[in-house]
Parts: sequence; C-alpha cells; structure tokens
Amino acid sequence: MVLADDGQPLPGATVLVKETSKSVVTDFDGKFQIKANEGQTLVVSFIGFTDNKIVISSKKSYTITLKSTSNDLNEVVVTGYSKEKKKDITGAVSIVAVADLDKVATPNVISKLQSRVPGLTFTSSGVPGGNDTQISIRGLTSVFGGTGPLWVIDGVQTNSPAGLNPNDIESIQVLKDAASAGIYGTEAAKGVIIVTTKQAKAGVQKITLDSRFTINKIRDNFNVLSAQEWLDIRYKAQGNLPVAAGNFAYSPGNPLPEFLDANQNLRLSNTNWVDVISRNSISTTTDFGYSFANNKWKIFTGLGYAKDEGVIRYTYYERANFRLNSSVKLFKDKLTLGENLTVVNFQEVKGNSMEDALLQNPLIPVYGEDGTWGGPTGSGLQDKWNPLAILYINKDNVQKTWRSFGNVYADLNIIEGLTFSSKLNFDINRYKYNEHTAAFNQNGSILGNRVLLGGEEFARYARNRNNSDTFILTNLVNYTAKFGEHSLNAFAGYEVYKKDQENNYYRIQVPYGTKVDFENINQYDIIADSSILDAYGIGPDSRRESMFAKVNYDFASKYYVSASVRRDGSSRFGKNNRYAVFPTASAGWTLSNEKFLENSSFIDNLKLRASWGGNGNADILEYAQYSIFNNALENSNYDLNGGGSGPISTGVSANQVGNPNLKWEQSYQTNLGLDLDLFNKRLNFVVDVYEKKTSDLLLQIVQPSVLGEAGKTLFFNAGDMTNRGIDMVLGYNSKSQNDFKYGATVTFSRYKNKITRLNNSDNFILNGISYTGIGHPIGSYYGYVADGIFRTPEEVAVHAEQTGKALGNIRYRDLNGDGVINQDDRTIIGNPHPDFTYGINLSASYKQWDLNLFFDGVQGNDMYNAQREMLDFAYFGFNHGKNTLDAWSPENANSNVPALSTTDTNDQKRASTYFVEDGSFFRLKNINLSYSFNQTKIKSIGLSAAKVYLQAENIFTITPFSGFDYEVPGLSRTGIGIAGMGVYPHTKTFSFGFNLQF
Repeated sequence: MVLADDGQPLPGATVLVKETSKSVVTDFDGKFQIKANEGQTLVVSFIGFTDNKIVISSKKSYTITLKSTSNDLNEVVVTGYSKEKKKDITGAVSIVAVADLDKVATPNVISKLQSRVPGLTFTSSGVPGGNDTQISIRGLTSVFGGTGPLWVIDGVQTNSPAGLNPNDIESIQVLKDAASAGIYGTEAAKGVIIVTTKQAKAGVQKITLDSRFTINKIRDNFNVLSAQEWLDIRYKAQGNLPVAAGNFAYSPGNPLPEFLDANQNLRLSNTNWVDVISRNSISTTTDFGYSFANNKWKIFTGLGYAKDEGVIRYTYYERANFRLNSSVKLFKDKLTLGENLTVVNFQEVKGNSMEDALLQNPLIPVYGEDGTWGGPTGSGLQDKWNPLAILYINKDNVQKTWRSFGNVYADLNIIEGLTFSSKLNFDINRYKYNEHTAAFNQNGSILGNRVLLGGEEFARYARNRNNSDTFILTNLVNYTAKFGEHSLNAFAGYEVYKKDQENNYYRIQVPYGTKVDFENINQYDIIADSSILDAYGIGPDSRRESMFAKVNYDFASKYYVSASVRRDGSSRFGKNNRYAVFPTASAGWTLSNEKFLENSSFIDNLKLRASWGGNGNADILEYAQYSIFNNALENSNYDLNGGGSGPISTGVSANQVGNPNLKWEQSYQTNLGLDLDLFNKRLNFVVDVYEKKTSDLLLQIVQPSVLGEAGKTLFFNAGDMTNRGIDMVLGYNSKSQNDFKYGATVTFSRYKNKITRLNNSDNFILNGISYTGIGHPIGSYYGYVADGIFRTPEEVAVHAEQTGKALGNIRYRDLNGDGVINQDDRTIIGNPHPDFTYGINLSASYKQWDLNLFFDGVQGNDMYNAQREMLDFAYFGFNHGKNTLDAWSPENANSNVPALSTTDTNDQKRASTYFVEDGSFFRLKNINLSYSFNQTKIKSIGLSAAKVYLQAENIFTITPFSGFDYEVPGLSRTGIGIAGMGVYPHTKTFSFGFNLQF
C-alpha cells in the first residue's frame, strides 16, 4: 500500500521495479500488486511527492509512505541556469503551485498567475486570449523601458510567453530579488520567471486527455441612457428648448414619430448598443498528452487546441500547439542528448467598438428598413458609424503568428561531480497581417474602405510582416562536491545571444473592387501621403555576449553563502558603455538546525535570508545609440527645380539623434527574508522586505525644433528611482480527519515607488494626465483640484477668477492663492499604485470531492475615470451616462454632478479630481468543485484516473469605483489605472471540464 504523509492512501501512484520495464499504478485505496525478486528496488512516485525507494526483502507486503513536496525543503526547483533544493535557496524565490493554475479558465499563463504570487502586479482587459496582459514584479523599475519580466522557458530567454500552453507546464519559479535573478544580468532588472515544461518520468507510460468548456458573459454593467431618457436630458441641457433628432424636434408631451428620417427607412428605436455588439460567448480548450520513459529514453509529447470567442462580436483568439520533449542517455549514462520543442500557431481578430456603442444614440436602429446599416441622420444625433458595422467590416482582419521555440542540448558527466552542458536555444516568430477592412452601406452612403478622388473610387489596404529569429548558445561547466558537512556547488558559463528581425509594412491605394494580391504587394502604387499611406522596412537586430559564474556553499545545512557575477556586452548601447558587470551576494542561516532549536516541538524550519545585488535593463530600441536617416517618400523628396511639376529629387531626412554614451539602467536591490514552518509543517510563513534602487534611468526627450524630424527621439540616461516593499505568504494545512481536510493560504504585497532624480529640462514627464516627476510615483495623476459644485450665487461671487464659473458648475481650487484659476493651480491629484494587494485561497476536501475558493483584492489605488469625461456631460449629441439623471439643478442642489448644458464654458473635461476615484476591489475570483472517480471502478474501462470539475470566475466584486471596469490595461508612465470607454470588457465565466488518464 502507498500512503501520503498524512496517512491517506495515494491512488494513481506509480510503482516501478528499478532497471526494468515493470510498473503498475495504485488503485483507489493506494494498493498495488507487482512481481519483483528479492534484492530488486521498488521506486514509488507521485506528482507533488518525493520519490521513495524500497529494497525488496523476503516480506510479501509493504506500506510505503511518500512525503509531500508542497512544503518539502528537499524539493528541487529550477533557478538561474541550475537546480537548487528549497532549503538551500537564499534569495527571494516564489514557487508557484502549478496545480492551482488549472483552476483559471484562460489560455494565457500570465493571467493564471494573478494574485497567486506576492509582489506581482497585473493589468489587462478582457481581450480574448489575454495577450494584452501586463505584469511587473515588485513595482515599476523603468520609465521608458518595458515593465515585463524576463521569461525563461526551458532555458529560452524571451520577453513574452505568448503561445505557451499552460497545460504543458511542470513548474514555475519567480525570481524576485537581485541575488536570485542577477545571474541573467542586463535582462533581470524587472525580475525573472522560470518555466519548466513537462518531462516523462522513468518507468511511466501515460496518456492524458484534458478538456474544458466555458461560457463567458460580460462581467460589468454599462449605465447609459435609454432613448426617452436621452431626449429628456437633451431637452433640459438645451434650456427646455426642442431637441432636434433626425427628422423631428422633440418636446415633452409631444408624440414621437415612427421614423427618424424623411425616407422612412430608420424606424425610431430604443437600441441598447452594448447589447448589440456583445454576446455570451463560448471558449474551449483540449489537450492531449503522451509520455514514455525507461532507463534510457524519455519522451513527452502534447497536442493542444484552444479557442476563445470574444464577448465582442466578430472577435476571437485561437491557438493550436504541439510539444515534444525528449532525451536519450548514452555511453553508460555519461552523455545525455535532448531537446525541448514547442510549435504554436495562434491567430486572432482584434476589434472593439465599445466606445462607439456607449456613445451611439439609442434612437438609431441597428438596420434600416432596406437592410442597410442604421446610422445618424439629420441634425442633433452626432456623426458616428454604426458600432456593429465597424466590427463586421473588421472580421476578416486576422492576425496570424507562427512561433517555434525550444532548444537542443548535450549534458556530459566528465567525472563525478563535474559536468559540461551545451544548449542551443531558439525562438522563431513569423507574424502576418493582411488588412481586409471592407466598405459598408449606412443609410445609403458607402463608408469605410472607400475613397473618392477626382471622381474615381479607391480602396486602401495594408500588409504587415514581422519576422524575428533569436538564437542563444549557452555553454556551462558545473561542479558539485560534498566534504563531510561542507557542500559546494559552482558553475561558470559563456553565452552569446543573437536576434535578427525583419519588419515590412505597406499601405496601398487601388481602384475600388480590386482583388489585392498581398504576397506581391510591390506591384501596387504607394501614395506619398504621410497622413494615410506609407511603406517601410526595418530590421532592428541585436547581439549580446555574456560571461557569468555562481558559487553556492552550505555548511551542515545551517549556514549558506551564495555569490554570482555576470558581465554583459550589448549592441543596444553606445560604444563607450557597451559592457557592464553585475555582482550579487546572499546568505542564509537555518536556525532550526541549531542545537538550541533542533529538538523544538513546534518549529520545523526557521531560516533567515539576506541578499544584495545588481541587475540591468536593456529594454530599449535596438538602434537608440545611432543617428538614423531615412528616405521615406512623404518627407525626404524635394522639388529642387522649383517648377511645381515634373520629377522630384530623392533625398534623406534626419529621423533620430544618436547617443554613443547610452548605457543600461542599473538596479541594486537589498532583500531580507524569513522562512518559518510550524507544527509539523501545518503552518508556514514567508516574508521578504526589500529596497530596490534604479539608476541611470533610460529617458526619451524632444530636442529643439531646429533639428526638425530628428528632434523626435533622443535617448539618454538621466534619472533614479526607488522601490521599497514587503511580500508575505501565510499558509495552513490541516490534518486529515475522517477523510476531511482543509487549508488556507494568504498572500500580501505592498510597495512604494518614488522618482528620486529626473535630469531633463523640466524634472518631470507629463503624458496627458500621467505625471512622472521627482518625489512622486511613476504615472501619478496631474491636474486641478475639483472643490465641489457652485451651489449659491455667493459662492460664485467670492471665488477666484475662473472662466465659466456659474451655478451648478465645478469649482476649482486656487492652490497658489493668486486669485486666478489657471495651469499654475495644477498639482498631483492621484496615485494609481495600490497601498497593498492580496489573495486568499481556501481549500477543502472530503474523500473524492475537492472545493477551492480563491479571493483577491487591491486596496488604496486611485483610478482616473475618463469614462465620465463624455458620459457625465451633455456637450455633444452622443448618448450620456446615467449620472446625468442626477445632475445639479436648483431643485437638486445637493448633487455632485454638474448642471446640464450643451456648452462647456467652464472647461469641465479638464483633468481634475472630479474624475479620480478609489479603485479598490475585493472579489471572489474563482471557485472550483471537482470529483475524482474511484480508480478501482474505472479501471475496467481502461482509465487509471479520472476527474470532472465545475468552475466559475469573477462571481462577485465589491468596489467603490463607479465606472464599468475596475481593471484596465496600462502599466507605464504613460498611463496606469486610466479607465476609458474603449476597454475590452472583462468576463464572468462558467466552466465544465474533465481530466482523464489512461
């Protein structure tokens, strides 16, 4: 019989007679039968448990206990270029429970990590496939450079896991501090996420089938006016004057006409445009896996398919993937040859007319009586295309990507403890996009892709190709030795990185009705009109050379010291600063192994950790160091003869000023950590506090206009920033009593971001409302302080000079006291970074039933509700938000919504605290209920394990935010937490799935 360490039977455990092909799987009661001779060894294994080996004696029966690795300090995990036991780790490394990822119904691995790991920040929309999800580790550390961490997938270094099938993942480790991530040098300043995919296990042959069916619906409500409400609000906003709407004028009490237009084609409607463009959609995922291994060969292969139909009509994401991981041992196991390969094709139609649907007038029907698309007609309805038609003409604009990534490798055992490894990693991408946007008939007018020029009809199309090939060759020597109580592991490596890119983009104009051959786009004319048409091709290639080494030392499993150094040279930086060195050091002390604690009745593990080190950030344009010139038709040709006709001369124009002194950003981080396990490891606690200082921030500035086009870009190093924070995990797992057990895990993270130096001309960067300046966090909100509503004539009279001040309008605060409201009264009005984020995972199981509930939340972050800029005011003939029903008036004097008006004399859409809201939320993110079938009963139909489950996501949310989506994409100085109307809506999902094992 095979038991878990809590005394419960382990069904599905593999029992193998070592060095033979004999193996069996335990039944539901953990029992097994196998033929073996005395002296042979049984190897018992199960996912999530440490293997156990038993030498066969004269006994006929055995009870074998496997130790769980969920909190096993001897569990081996992959870190930078090496493997380490959990007990030996001295840096801040979070190990993801991969089994929890399957409880989230998305084909995107980034989305599955949300709130599971302390210190990770996410932003996204509901775009099918989740490919717009952004992630940062321990806050933003770059002003210009990207936010995303380095992903290392089976050794392949990349900035994107796009196309990675979550079902193929064996383990995920998040390297958060400099000591653990520093071995990756220039790429590690934003943290590192290491992914290891599944490998076959010796003596196991297994076939698996996993499938999930999901129904998606829009999560949030959209509060806009009905047709009658819009007419009434417009009437009030116009000062009780008749409302022009199409072919009629409305006043309260007058009957409404049957049609909007004189031609009686557009029937007067009450259209909910959000309902028109949205739908309840279906998503599916299906994964097939096969694995086989013996003492020589290992093969794991997988096929997967996922399709996510968007909740916005005519959008979708589709992915098909193939994986093959294999290896073979040669020369008496001295040499191992292997490969890891993923081939994936994903395609998507991106489209979103949500903003158009919110603003389109509800009086307008979707279709005219003649079957054409309905749209605005006459006066008063504002000119806007039919939102559904916009999606329909975009439905053939499919973006297609082929991606192949993986490696081939050779591992050689030279002598005991000394190994040499050589690995060639590759990442090959082929992106293809042919723009097929069509024309459409709206109210008898042909709109969309049709242009009238000189009485002739033309159509415009685009073709985009983006090919990139990345190769990384890594050679590594590793030495491991043990001398009594002394353990040593050291490795040194040399790595070269090569990335070649080829981008081609064309926009063409052809006679209307022409069938375009996109593969031979050069046969068509490129029109030199920079506002609409252009063509370009560029290949931003890059190279990197690296040398690195790391040493880990352990004495008596009590005292740990680790140090690493990496030297990188990158082609992305100027010739004067091409190379840099990044050192790290860390130490650990396991107090629980000291004599004064080793006999403790309740402390199982107590470890203190400390680390320091440096990382770099090279995430800028490949050619930022160079001055660039181009000869694009629209801005480099000139009529030297001055005749105004005939041929023109081809020239070049400056496009970018180079900086040969450019170098990478450098981040130095100090981390202090504590690991604690209590009461037979039932209770565990991990805490890390850190300070991360980033210097030589990469900035991009506008140069003097005398430089012309070249003034658009100049990169330089001129800034510092600091992140200080804390990450915590607290977990508890009960003993099993009467087949029932339960557990809880809480994650908590808090950080503070501040710019400490910014050496540009203004000492700040302002992008719209987003402000990045000294003494403040990246992406702070900047604008006026809205000091309520003018409610009495006396308030209007005594207030500072403010153009447009009047009863019912917003009152702005005179911050500098000069008696005038102007741009000098702007200030920091909001901080989009949260006070803290958290996750709560609750689990319970009874016999074959398992229940899991996952809550997460964000507290104290400001959001800028830009949706209200259009929906709270009646300045245009578009639709308005429900807030206008509560607008200020003498009869509604306590309202905080400005008075209705069709003119904005007070400039009330200006950036101000009127739009800043608390974006905190608490939600039930996921609930999962599963049932595992009795293995004895299903064995007769050829199954060794089977599970079915129901799950739901985004069940409920508590938030004070008044907008229609409290999660919005954007994680940079140009915008964090800015909620516009064009966000693709998030979804609420309900899923049914099953896992079968043969």
